[in-house]
Amino acid sequence: MNRSLLLIGLLLLAGSVFAQRQAEKTLSLDDLSAFKPQAGNWMVVGNVTMNPLVDIHEHDAPPPPPVMVEEPKKKKRKKRKKEQQEEMAPPPPPKPKAVTFADGTGILLNMNDESKRDQLITNWEHGDIILDLEVMIPKGSNSGIYLQGRYEVQLLDSWGVKDPSFSDIGGIYRNWESEKGKIYMGKAPITNAAKAPGLWQHMQIAFRAPRFNDRGEKTENARFISVDLNGVRIHENLEVPLPTGGPIKNDEVATGPLMIQGDHGPVAFRNIKYQLLEETQLSLNDITYSYFEGEIPSLDALNSMTATAEGSLPELTVVTEHPQESFGMLIKGKLNIPKAGKYAFRMNYVGNADLQVEGASVQMERQGWRNQFFTIDLNKGSYPFTLRFLKNEPWDEPRLGLFDLGSFPRALHAYSSFPLESRQAPPIYVEVGNQPRLLRAFIDFDGDRSKRLTHTIGVGTPGGTHFVYDLKAGSPVCVWRGEFINATPMWNSRGDGSFRPRGATQYLFTGSSVAMLAAADSAFPNTLNEIGDFKNKGYRIDPASSLPIFLYSRDTLQLEDMIRPDESGNALVRTLSFQEGVEPEGYTAKLAEGMSIEQLPNGIYVVDQQYYIKIETGQTATIRKMGDRQELISPLSGTALTYSINW
Repeated sequence: MNRSLLLIGLLLLAGSVFAQRQAEKTLSLDDLSAFKPQAGNWMVVGNVTMNPLVDIHEHDAPPPPPVMVEEPKKKKRKKRKKEQQEEMAPPPPPKPKAVTFADGTGILLNMNDESKRDQLITNWEHGDIILDLEVMIPKGSNSGIYLQGRYEVQLLDSWGVKDPSFSDIGGIYRNWESEKGKIYMGKAPITNAAKAPGLWQHMQIAFRAPRFNDRGEKTENARFISVDLNGVRIHENLEVPLPTGGPIKNDEVATGPLMIQGDHGPVAFRNIKYQLLEETQLSLNDITYSYFEGEIPSLDALNSMTATAEGSLPELTVVTEHPQESFGMLIKGKLNIPKAGKYAFRMNYVGNADLQVEGASVQMERQGWRNQFFTIDLNKGSYPFTLRFLKNEPWDEPRLGLFDLGSFPRALHAYSSFPLESRQAPPIYVEVGNQPRLLRAFIDFDGDRSKRLTHTIGVGTPGGTHFVYDLKAGSPVCVWRGEFINATPMWNSRGDGSFRPRGATQYLFTGSSVAMLAAADSAFPNTLNEIGDFKNKGYRIDPASSLPIFLYSRDTLQLEDMIRPDESGNALVRTLSFQEGVEPEGYTAKLAEGMSIEQLPNGIYVVDQQYYIKIETGQTATIRKMGDRQELISPLSGTALTYSINW
């Protein structure tokens, strides 16, 4: 693989480089003015709800034709009475719809039919682009996003698919050419990170347009630098040599519009953001260096020292023929700017470094360990620069990298000066195997270090449906499907005690999910021991499933909490039960928390349109408002409360 392309792919893992380069644009969804005219299947709405149990291909069966039968006269009076009773009977309830929506703005919705089925095409065009959006797909529906109108990222209801293909959500679609040399067979996503139908799903696409020379000949193929679905990397550094099926045109160009498929089924979008990127042609040349051997107290000290050695460099590097244990370098050269503008850079190093450009102000901002980001406003021309570098730790390798962030990160240094793979710790993954796997660690709720939970246990199942349970609060805090745990933060080097789920993680809520509420507006406690000496009794292993059953007690009351995959393996079922013949009185369970909780016609509750809750044991749930949030609560009546969590 080309080293520069590998570097591009790996650098995108950092994520923050985009924000350092240029601001995102938000595609306005107040109206459809950003798009070309279409047949009317596309509209802007204020809210959309999709019933996860209703397939878009289901239709009400037509009533059977009337059967005309001549009846004896003596039965006519009875027949008329029956007809009158039927006329008075209420009509059957309408069948639930797959998609319902309300007036307003902020959501882009396609509702196509046989007469209205246009694709949606932007008025603007793009080359290199970072596209970030949320998409909602009803059960059984199908759409696609075409970069430059030519390269499709598939959108499909793929919930529960075990072995995804190019035609599942996130797949790069194939084309349907039959002539040799024009066939492209598509590319399946690395893993299926799809959510259930009717939920918002987050997608980010980093796309590099094909390159052409002055004669219009293609010199480089289009490339998906990365595609992320629901926080999971599903493509990386993927070359696409030809347009995929159904393009706006079957040629390839430097720029083209964004196109969304509108003829296959309903689909909704919101929070569409993008960055249009332009590759810069800046360069470095006339590079010389002064080398200073030994431990040096500061960068400023280099300015008054006598060099141990001097010379020229074909490329920017701190790896030379001189001793590399402790040393300093002054590196000088020319920074060539092809046209006026604001240029963004990142510098990575081991040791200490800074950069000065003659005639320009360089304001460096440190983010993370030995990462410097900076921008410079420059006119067209050639600018002398001085780079100062110190390495005083003899046990470290000399490392310095300078990256142009004008488009996707481009190295301005020699590869040996900052070989990225040498700085990457190999990941430490924990797999499940044929039996459930348990692992104790900390977890940062919603990825936020300030919300670290310290008494948690990860539970992995062989079917690939996993969860993290907070033993202190007696609640599941997150669920996901896919691979199990990344333990690198906990076990690499000194570690920090935490692990990371490896799939599309759905966070639930923190705090206890069981309470004795003194009043209707009382809050749930943060931990179970705040409820009159509730004691954590650890857990026992269920012999049938080998999964843990978490145990709590208060006086003679014994609470058991078991979470297991459902029959499909796509969801989790939680059962809170009480043993030893003591029926609970006054206890309430919190099933969900969010900004918005809505009950669907089929008795399912949707939380922030991110996951579903359904009570399986008949208790009645209530949605209550607590501050700016809502909670779904239910009494702990009978001997058990069972509900499912789908996402």
